[in-house]
Amino acid sequence: MEFPGFLGNERVKEALRSAFSAGRFPHAVIFQGEAGCGKRTLAELVAKALVCRVRERAPCGSCPSCIRTAAGSHPDVRVIQGSGSTKAVSVEAVRALLEDAYRMPEEADYNVYIIDFGGKTMDAPQNKLLKLIEEPPKGAVFLMISPSAEAMLPTIRSRAQIFTLRPPEEEAAALWLAENRQADPARARELAALCGGNLGRMQEELEGGGASQAQALAVQIAQTMLLPTGAHRLLAATFPLQKDRALFREVLSRLTSIFRDACVLRCGCGELVGGAPSAADKLCALPMRRLSRLPDLTQEYLQKLDRNANTTLLAASLCADLTKP
Repeated sequence: MEFPGFLGNERVKEALRSAFSAGRFPHAVIFQGEAGCGKRTLAELVAKALVCRVRERAPCGSCPSCIRTAAGSHPDVRVIQGSGSTKAVSVEAVRALLEDAYRMPEEADYNVYIIDFGGKTMDAPQNKLLKLIEEPPKGAVFLMISPSAEAMLPTIRSRAQIFTLRPPEEEAAALWLAENRQADPARARELAALCGGNLGRMQEELEGGGASQAQALAVQIAQTMLLPTGAHRLLAATFPLQKDRALFREVLSRLTSIFRDACVLRCGCGELVGGAPSAADKLCALPMRRLSRLPDLTQEYLQKLDRNANTTLLAASLCADLTKP
């Protein structure tokens, strides 16, 4: 199994390659990591390899199966994803998957399902999916994508192999951006430093997106929480969120990753998924009781945002909750 164009994560690639070569590829895999780190890209490469007709160098990229998979028309590769702002997978989408999963593959040895849970992983669709994960149909492989495996049900996590993806080294990311997106080398190095080597966010920023703004605000908010006069500074830091709902959502999502990583560091277990390890490390100074409630707090505010709550009031309320002892 090869991974053309996919940078870094050598241990993950070696584990996947070994399982594929031995003919023991797991029926359920979870790819976790921050937005933009390549979870969907890797899942698509794995799916292409599983249906490739040239097994010794899969995915070859040139056989009919690889071409059809790249075009999204291979009959044995399905992508399940949500819609709307959170891209959450619905119960209806999983129900359709259940109806499809017990058919025999038409061309390949596997039926491959890429399940992209988006930014919000709900329990109801997962509960419906659980039966397939517990008793998988022959030849079915489920490649699940989530910002954090901790958002998945424990019963699904226990039956899946979990891989944590991280951005590549900044130097490699800058070189890739310059060669593949024709970015000025100096600009590419600047974006690599700004986004921590996260290729997805680097490309967003190159195209005029607000990836770096959201990350900078999330880090600023996390660091401001530690200051004695944090409440007043938090209000100033969250001012841009009051007029930009999309930015508000992105900042909350990144704060969730930072808070989750801080809890992991404090407990000394698990792997980091966010792109701001320094900010997470500093948050370890907070009392554990306060620290442990922060990831749930930001998820709560994401739900309020989804219900179209007033962003000005929501920002003020968030500042108050973040500074509660």
